[in-house]
Amino acid sequence: MLIDVAVFAPLPGSYTYTWPGSLGEAEIGIRVLVPFGRGRHYGVVTGIAARKKPDRALKAVLDRLDDSPLYDTRRQAWLDRLRRYYLATPGEAWETALAWAGVDEKRRYRCLDRETLQAMNPALEGAFRTKAAVSLQTLRRHCPLEPVQHMLHAAIAAGVVEEVVPPVELLPHDTFMAEMRPASLFPAQTHALQQIVAAKDQFQPLLLFGCTGSGKTEVYIQAAETMVAEGRQVLILVPEIGLTPMWFSRLTARFSNIAVWHSGLTDRERIAVRRRLGEVDVLVGTRSALFLPLPRLALIVVDEEHDGSFKQQEGLAYSARDMAVLLAQEMSIPVVLGSATPSLESWRMAREGRYRLLELPERIRPHPKAAPEIIDMRGSNDVLSDRLITALKEARERGQQSLLFLNRRGYAPALQCTACGDVPQCPDCSLNFTLHRRLRQLRCHACGLVRPVPESCAHCGESAFMPLGAGTEKLEELLPEHVPELRFTRFDRDSMHSRKRFERTLGAFARGELDCLIGTQMLVKGHHFPNVTLVGIINADQGLGLPDFRAGERWWQHMTQVAGRAGRGDEPGRILVQTYNPEAAWLKKIGDDDAEKILDEELSLREQLQYPPYARWVRIVFSARQLEAARRAAEVLAEHLHTMDGIQLSGPMPCALERLVGRYRYELLLRDPSRKQLPWCLASVLVHLPVPSGVRRKIDVDPLDMM
Repeated sequence: MLIDVAVFAPLPGSYTYTWPGSLGEAEIGIRVLVPFGRGRHYGVVTGIAARKKPDRALKAVLDRLDDSPLYDTRRQAWLDRLRRYYLATPGEAWETALAWAGVDEKRRYRCLDRETLQAMNPALEGAFRTKAAVSLQTLRRHCPLEPVQHMLHAAIAAGVVEEVVPPVELLPHDTFMAEMRPASLFPAQTHALQQIVAAKDQFQPLLLFGCTGSGKTEVYIQAAETMVAEGRQVLILVPEIGLTPMWFSRLTARFSNIAVWHSGLTDRERIAVRRRLGEVDVLVGTRSALFLPLPRLALIVVDEEHDGSFKQQEGLAYSARDMAVLLAQEMSIPVVLGSATPSLESWRMAREGRYRLLELPERIRPHPKAAPEIIDMRGSNDVLSDRLITALKEARERGQQSLLFLNRRGYAPALQCTACGDVPQCPDCSLNFTLHRRLRQLRCHACGLVRPVPESCAHCGESAFMPLGAGTEKLEELLPEHVPELRFTRFDRDSMHSRKRFERTLGAFARGELDCLIGTQMLVKGHHFPNVTLVGIINADQGLGLPDFRAGERWWQHMTQVAGRAGRGDEPGRILVQTYNPEAAWLKKIGDDDAEKILDEELSLREQLQYPPYARWVRIVFSARQLEAARRAAEVLAEHLHTMDGIQLSGPMPCALERLVGRYRYELLLRDPSRKQLPWCLASVLVHLPVPSGVRRKIDVDPLDMM
């Protein structure tokens, strides 16, 4: 028999192999191990050829990895739609989707009856060289014959081999982060819950639009309780790993069988989750959790749906939010998108009636929301204003907590020689080095290159460096000088370098062992701390000047979300905003009191300009070690695209960040005001236009990052 295999590689089409009869019946959707080039690759069976004899000499499949397909027909159809929309090859799509199953090689097995296994399969029995459990990777190394995994499945079915899964605590949790079930819901919450439950067993996208602190999480949880009571499963997607401890704690208090999925799990934890997929009631995870095949899935929740972290930037650039809606359509189930600051894409769908709009207009706590207090920093070189310092002291004296938000890691975003004015730049990227003073390092936040802080200037030889600007590390250094009694810690990607550190910090803050957290946008992501009454925003102007039409939208979302962390408990909140441009119109928009008006105004402007969501964009970036190679590859594609009717083409042009990780970058931007041609019309062009050697091509459908 002949089969077609989508090999896990960014190569177009599929490849034909012969199927050995010893592997049983071939099935579409099972993983296989195949010879490819000079090595061996994993792949997925995508077709079974009608003819029995090959037209030419073909290689045979080496191993069968699955007894049955990991995806049912509905999920296979969903993945095919995802592949076609994002212009991915079959191998790219399947490799991305089944990355969760890639822990097979670390799974461990023990031989229970060596004598019987010797009679059944001497080669496999010989691979078990000890009585202890060994990994599949070790068995492959010691077994002289393929198919090892298929033989292993047969031995397990015969009861002579067992898989050994050591018990693991998937995520340590603190019950103090959980909240008691409220005695009753507010009327708006009750209405939203009823609408979600009424939509079960049918495709219905619902936008849960509620101001910060309005009780969206409780609506999600009670909707999940309804589904679980009927023996169904719920998937909750969150934008960041940092939100999983809070969710895990809340869910543990309400459900008996939950699981977490994100990139921070160990191989053992991933294996344990995979084995429990059929038993789990609620699975909470980041965007990759969308690909886990929960067999009884009845509801998908996308929390903080506006967050850009739902868009994958490396490899296949999919949007987990959009693909969650597509999966819900294939599965005929409801999907809830929740946010206090919805994306304009979702807001448009709700305004046009394609998403059902559910509103939670009031906070759970009765006290009024605080209006931001604008602090004019013009003429000041201080990082912290006197008003903010005083407010920090007052909050500390009252036994209340505070957050300081500065969306800049490191000590300073640049280091300058005061003698000649030179600013050290990353040699591989079009970016200045960021100073990390505590480690005495210069770091590139794009490629990760690290250099020691120089003793003298490379251009003039003087030792006269001065940090430019301020980051969270500098704020950490200054705070004890002004408020020495304040117990605080830094909360950013540099300081929260491990999952345990992250969880310990959140736990200590929730218990009141810390008075203040200072950090980046990690603080913005939906954390709930009822004792936080003060939020200070440092350098609020940062991010508005980026060459990106979404800069204003993102800025408003960040500011509103971080402001919403204050006053979520029994005491009212206070928000202090430090700015060098106090007359800026955007400052008046901080908060969610006028969210509908702000969203409608921005949506109207996008419609006039024919920007997304009123046009579909595709960004194609070419990169190469030589500038000319990237430019020429972009020009060749542009020549083929100029003839497309209805498609507006910009470029080729250098990217805003022209050099990244040692590669020069040129881009094409395609725009389709009708939203009917892109991206599908590009498929035939891209397939028949190979990428030159040494050049990489990245295709980004619905791009969020324009840099």
